[in-house]
Amino acid sequence: MATLKAIVKSRAKNGMYPVYIRITQNRQFSYVRTSWMVNDKGLSDDKKDIIDPYVIQQTSLMISDYYNKLNLSDTSAWSSSEIMNYLLEFGKDLSFSEYTRNHIEKMKARGQERTSRNYKWALQHLERFAGTDDLMFSRLTSSFLNRWIESLSVTNRCKEQYPVCIREVFKAAMKEYNDEELGIIKIKNPWGKIVIPKADIPEKRAISASMLRKFFNVVPDRSRFTHPLMELGQDVALISFCMCGLNAVDIFNAEKGQYVDGIFHYERRKTRNSRSDKGYFEVRVPEFLKPTFEKYLSKNVDSPWLFEFHERLSTSDSFCANVNIGIKQIWEKVDPNYKESLYAFRHSWATIAQNECGASLAEVDFGLNHSMNRMARVYVKIDYSPAWTLNEKVIDFIFFSDKESREKSREKSKTFERISKYNNVRAEAYVMGKKLCALEDTGFSNVDQIMDKLVTLLPKKVRNTRVQFKITNVDKNLTQMYQRLVP
Repeated sequence: MATLKAIVKSRAKNGMYPVYIRITQNRQFSYVRTSWMVNDKGLSDDKKDIIDPYVIQQTSLMISDYYNKLNLSDTSAWSSSEIMNYLLEFGKDLSFSEYTRNHIEKMKARGQERTSRNYKWALQHLERFAGTDDLMFSRLTSSFLNRWIESLSVTNRCKEQYPVCIREVFKAAMKEYNDEELGIIKIKNPWGKIVIPKADIPEKRAISASMLRKFFNVVPDRSRFTHPLMELGQDVALISFCMCGLNAVDIFNAEKGQYVDGIFHYERRKTRNSRSDKGYFEVRVPEFLKPTFEKYLSKNVDSPWLFEFHERLSTSDSFCANVNIGIKQIWEKVDPNYKESLYAFRHSWATIAQNECGASLAEVDFGLNHSMNRMARVYVKIDYSPAWTLNEKVIDFIFFSDKESREKSREKSKTFERISKYNNVRAEAYVMGKKLCALEDTGFSNVDQIMDKLVTLLPKKVRNTRVQFKITNVDKNLTQMYQRLVP
């Protein structure tokens, strides 16, 4: 083990001698300066040893504390500087908030700007829960994190997404600050006792064929502006739908070199940093779509962008927001109760391709540019034309036929497994046709919560019985029946 001794090195300009703790390890020396100083009377005649009784007492306590800390780890292979850094950093708390913000900036620098937003929102929610914007690692115990995760239980996706983001930051911090080989554990891992809940299965967002036809048949209102929002929303939805569900961010960030001989080449921005092929795909622009597609091509010869959207909008987020406002305005003409955004057109392409055009799920995944067999994408020179053929079939089904979707459309669905906590709900419990209890309230997120509440209202004699539940979402005028065995 290293040896520690209080010493002085040289006289300062004020005539005093600063006191140091000298660390000796394998003939190497490092020095920790203390807050004490001595004069000539506090040193031996040869000026080598400290004889001031108070300084001797205080440095002895300090050295004793240092030895106690060193005894917690095997320091035999450490250098003197490593020992010094260990002692100086021992027990020093680190700011989780500051570390996470730096982590987010590094993500942005790697081109993961969209993903970094999830981390930013997760940190903001965690800080609000903690009541501080400078959260320390030491406060993030398993008990604290479990309480935070419980506060997210009413959400659909955030209850999984946010804890996963926070856990990834922890992993990065532990990798940076901990050294298990040297026994240095500055950041303890609280995640061993934490179970992150799964996100709710997303609701199917496909739009029925008849509603798609009504949407694209709307004539946007006249406007004094060039390409007003209603026209923009409808046109971008058409571009997305008629190009295998192309994402808005890939449309907005397209550059001129990506459109060659009627074929649009792109790397899917969502997955290009996580896939070996960088999410590369090629989509032929159908003749049916070309007038709309080319209407928005940039006429600025100095602009690198394929479309003119950058001349009005600065980010893909503002582009998506404007497009969705325009789409909403179209839906208000079709059906005010319909609220589907641009992303639903991607879901609709996939659903129609599989249900109406006979495509396999693998073919749908290929057309959507989802990650498939990774090794095949590395070795095979991919032919993208099967996706183009499938895309033409989808266009033909929607725009050149009046067939309805075989799958029940969303507007005809009477299920509502997911309920907004703001919806007014009326529910009743029956046994053998007799109503035993009822409630009407808000604050429920799903039907299980409603049934659990009704079970507590049942008479005590109702046990080991099948109970039927009728639940009505009053705000949406939807009713669904359920059955449960009450033990």
